[in-house]
Amino acid sequence: MDWPALIYYSSFRDILRRAHIPHTTRVNSYHKEHPMTHPTTKRATGGRLAIGLLLVLGLIAGSSALVLATPAPAALNPSDLTWQEVHSSPGVYWYTVDFPTSQVGYAIGGPDWNVNSGIGTVTIAKTTDGGQTWTASAVPNTNRFMRGLDCKDVDNCWIAGASSPRIQRTTNGGATWTEAYNNADWSGWLWSTGWTGNATTVMIGTTGYANEPGRRANFLRSTNGTNFYAEIANDPREFVVYDFSCPSPGVCYAAAKQTAFFSQDDGDTWIRRAAPAQRFYGISCTHNIVCWLVGGANGSTTDGALQIYRSVDAGFNWQQVNAAPLAGNRPRFWNIDMVDSTHGYAVGCSNVPDPVLEICTGQGILYRTDDGVNWVQIPSPTNADIMDIHAASMEEVVIVDWAGKIWRGVSGPPTPTPTSTPTVSPYDVNNDGVVNIIDISLVAAHWEP
Repeated sequence: MDWPALIYYSSFRDILRRAHIPHTTRVNSYHKEHPMTHPTTKRATGGRLAIGLLLVLGLIAGSSALVLATPAPAALNPSDLTWQEVHSSPGVYWYTVDFPTSQVGYAIGGPDWNVNSGIGTVTIAKTTDGGQTWTASAVPNTNRFMRGLDCKDVDNCWIAGASSPRIQRTTNGGATWTEAYNNADWSGWLWSTGWTGNATTVMIGTTGYANEPGRRANFLRSTNGTNFYAEIANDPREFVVYDFSCPSPGVCYAAAKQTAFFSQDDGDTWIRRAAPAQRFYGISCTHNIVCWLVGGANGSTTDGALQIYRSVDAGFNWQQVNAAPLAGNRPRFWNIDMVDSTHGYAVGCSNVPDPVLEICTGQGILYRTDDGVNWVQIPSPTNADIMDIHAASMEEVVIVDWAGKIWRGVSGPPTPTPTSTPTVSPYDVNNDGVVNIIDISLVAAHWEP
């Protein structure tokens, strides 16, 4: 044993001897197992030393607390979101959400379109604080579901659906709604609404063209926001137009079964671009030639494949993205919102019992991408069908579900835990930055009872 070790061992053994603590017992174990049995009265010198030793140990424990930082909480997965239920309207089935500005947003809901032809009153919810709080109100003169919603700005919005009248608009932020006039040879239901980005030019999606009275239109179009006329695509199909995306003013795409319709003249003419043989319900474009389509399988497969496709050539070609399948299920995506050309979210249902019936028997699903090609599932706040999403950024989103709820999700790095500023301890006898048993031995070596 070298001499520093010998001094340390001898000093420590002397402390234990004077305090009547067997030197074979570890100090930390002794304190843990016998916290109230220290011999403080046997001998005067031993008692004083033992009391002094306890004081030193107590002071060391106290001083140690000053320099030990509280462990930081485990960091969240950076792709996860922290969710808050910000609104609930029992009995309302939310369909679509739209934010014309960062602070003002609208959501449209009402009766389930699968039940009793969607008979019931339409509900509009509005937020003026970025989705943190919402106020819901009934839309007067509505008697069936309305699914289409889009806004030019905070005051001007259009809604469309199966109600009579089929199209309504507001010019005062939803305070009042008035009829917009359908001048087309169309009497069927309407499914989607899209502002082209120019003035008051608005598009409405129909159930699809058929060469028979009341069915001759793929789209209804208005340039003044009030009077709508028929638009027929170059290759008209009897496909429901479910969604619009206009990446720049006058350049628009529309999602339909096996189709991405395309217009570059403010919706005046529409060209059908063939898409994969699936049913598409949502579309989001970040550039005039870059778009994503989402939907569900058109057949009876349960291979769990996710129907998300990307085109980088204006819809001439579509490539399925990379995503792990939900084996044994038939997932369906209702909508998608891309923040930019590499980041975005898609929402829907994990399993649908039928490729045509718009009923979800699974639970809400939420996927994200950080490169536009690879998509991963992240935790959803709801078991209900998620119908639409607004992504202000990858760190702030709003979703609406089929159970009457609106959710707001936010993310970001955890709040840093403040680190305690180390305090120099007077009991750090050897000034090595740590108060430990060596300091005790050094104190004991100079202890005079």
